[in-house]
Amino acid sequence: MSQRYRIRWTKEGRTRYISARDLTSVWERALRRADLPIAYSEGFTPHAKVSFPDALPVSYGSTGEYAELTFAAPITPERDIARLSSSLPDGMDILTYLKVPDGAPKLARMLRATLWELIWPPVDATELTELLHRRSDELMASDAAEVIRHRPDGDRTIDVRPAMLAIAASTHPTAGGDARTVLRAVLRNDGPTVRPTDLHAALTRGDIAEPALNRRVAQGEHVPEGLREALSGTVDPLVLDVDAEAA
Repeated sequence: MSQRYRIRWTKEGRTRYISARDLTSVWERALRRADLPIAYSEGFTPHAKVSFPDALPVSYGSTGEYAELTFAAPITPERDIARLSSSLPDGMDILTYLKVPDGAPKLARMLRATLWELIWPPVDATELTELLHRRSDELMASDAAEVIRHRPDGDRTIDVRPAMLAIAASTHPTAGGDARTVLRAVLRNDGPTVRPTDLHAALTRGDIAEPALNRRVAQGEHVPEGLREALSGTVDPLVLDVDAEAA
């Protein structure tokens, strides 16, 4: 009897450079090492039944990746999913899992919005945070915010405003005692895809450097406090608790 599980997993460190094309192979190798009864598709080139709802751009970090796995036989999730997590490369860890009941909505329908995080290095953090705060307010108050997306097949103009649900900039201490600027934004997943690079383009006027890291924090449903994560139901805040992060 087959079973389906939905998992939330990370993609950090060196695994940020694994392409979407290679991702399936990485998971198939991990499933073989963990010796789990993953189901396979039929046909001339059968592949493991592991599906990913949205590809993450190369070099982006993430604590909010999701997948659905179909097993050909029942598993013991507390033991077997932990074994699968340990079989994945460093930087890829399973954070949460949920057994899929019969009649459950598709995973993509549960991932209505994404909480993104843009992090700048600790240089002039207070000034940058204040600038981003002003620009964010202007952006949320606007009716449209067009940016040019450069592509190999030609430039394309997109309006990022319809995708924006919430945005906030704040300053946070680092382990070394310096301060850094963190911008968090909740963006819709339906409609045209808007990435942190598009958001940065909408905020800068040539005076805001590229962030040191773009990270997908979690996916789920937008709430006033931030984003309710799809599998656990916990809320990831739009504004981080400075004291908690410093601790």
